[in-house]
Order: sequence, then C-alpha cells, then structure tokens
Amino acid sequence: MAVSGSKDFAVTRADIIEAALRKTGAYDQSDPVPGSETNAASNALNLMVKFLMTKGADIWLRDEITLFLTPSSQSYSLGTANAASTYVETTLSAAAASSATSLTVTNSTGMTAADNVGIKLDDNTIHWTTIVSVDSATAITITAGIASAAASGKNVYAFTTRAGRPQKIVYAFRRDKNGLDTPVEIVGENEYRQQSNKDSTGPPIQVWYHPTLTTGTLYVWPTDGGANWDKLIMIAQYVPDDFDTGANNPEFPIEWGEPLVYGLADRLAPEYGLTFRERQMLHAEAEDKLNDALDYDVENADVVFGMEVMGRA
Repeated sequence: MAVSGSKDFAVTRADIIEAALRKTGAYDQSDPVPGSETNAASNALNLMVKFLMTKGADIWLRDEITLFLTPSSQSYSLGTANAASTYVETTLSAAAASSATSLTVTNSTGMTAADNVGIKLDDNTIHWTTIVSVDSATAITITAGIASAAASGKNVYAFTTRAGRPQKIVYAFRRDKNGLDTPVEIVGENEYRQQSNKDSTGPPIQVWYHPTLTTGTLYVWPTDGGANWDKLIMIAQYVPDDFDTGANNPEFPIEWGEPLVYGLADRLAPEYGLTFRERQMLHAEAEDKLNDALDYDVENADVVFGMEVMGRA
C-alpha cells in the first residue's frame, strides 16, 4: 500500500475564503477573487473564529500558565502580571546582599538577556526585574538591584514572555515549595465579595476571575503568605490567533477545515444572492459540520454523576 507517510496537510486563510465563496456559487475554481471581497470575507472569518469559542471550540486553545504570587496581594492583572506559560526555575547558589545586581545561580541554562527575572528574597517577596546579561553557566547580571537580602538556596524564576489575557480560567491549583499541587476552587463574584476578610493570609483556596476588556483581573483568597508556596497554576482558555494574511493557517486542528469553510459560506451567503431555500440548505450543512466537530473535540474523560439522598423528616 503506497501511503504518503505524511500527516501535515493544512489550509490557509486564502484556501478557506476561496472554498467558502465556491460554496456560495459566486466563483468557479479558476476565477480570481477580487481583493475587496477577500478583505470582507477575511473580516467575516475573523469574527467567526472568535465566536466559535462561545460554542465550545476551545479545548486546543487552553494553556497552562503559572502566576507567581506576591504576599498580601489580593488581585493580579493577567496580561501584565508576572505569569508565564514557560519559565526557568533555579536557585541562588550564594547569598546576595541588598542592592546586588550580580547574582550567582545554580544553573543559568535557558536564561537570556532581557528576560524577566524574579528573585525570592528573605522576606518571601519576589523581586522582579530583567536580565542584563548571562555571564556564565552560574552567573547573571540584573537591571535593578534586589530590594533586600536573599539567602543561598532562594528560588530564581526567569521567563521571556508574559502570559496574555485569558478568556476564562478552567482549572486552578497552588504548587508548594516541594512541587506538590492542591486544587483551588474557582468561584463567582458574589461568593468572593462575601468573604469578610479579604486580607486573610495563607494558602490560596479560592480564585475569582473577572475578564475585563484589556486585561483580566484575578482575585485570590486568602492572599499568599509566601513562605511555602508562591505559584498558582491555571489552565487558561485563550482566543484563537487572528488571520492577518492569506498565508496564515487557522489555529484550529485540521478536522475543523470543513466546518470553517461551510461556516464562512453560511455567513457570506446573504451577500451573494442565494435564495432562501439555498441559504437554508447551506446553513443546515454548516450546522451539521460544526456539531460534528464540537462532538469530536471534547476531553477524553469519564463523566461521573452523583446522587444525594435526602432523609425524610
């Protein structure tokens, strides 16, 4: 059997638009699509892929991000806070005095100049600045000297890119200094607001996420004490990337190729003179392909139902 051995077939924005316009009957295979119509279809496609998240097309858009907690901080602006999907963790291998900019670390592998870097101080706060240079396998120079002393063995974190604003927080758990994880409950605004003492310190047990427009605000309760834990791990849901050029691929798995084509054709149909009956048929086919893709792309996990038995008085 002469199979190709490759599994890298992909479509581009241009492929999706041209295929969608053919579904409307506006163009044949060989017809060039005018630039103005490509632009209009691109806008419709970008709107559609963002809207598909509301239908549940999101499982591959989730990312694990780590938020580095600050003692006594009730809230964090996700998008500007010190949170990252990938980071380097090491320790100081020699004590550093207050204002020090030259640090000796256990291992600088993975660190680069201009990275964000956080040094955990003796008071359990994290001093954040940037790396000026990686001087050797065990030495770095930072931009702003540390605010107070840090003993040998204190953690050092470095990352290049901050995590952007999530749409939703799906799961959360705190991670202690030994790397052990404990689930954290995601609550709504009302439950968080009802906490009488929002300055309580201790391991976080609840978070509320308010996805404001430019950044999202995460509220943590209790506020982290900092001695035994300084990381909150979250599974966050993000929007798919924009289509900026015709060569861009969708940030969707390939089984979504047909739903994207038919979905776009359905949205463009009113602009291309299809009859009401033709539009109904195209809409039905687009809905079928969307539902098939949504049914397929779900978490492969058991659903457990429980039953509470109430006693009689």
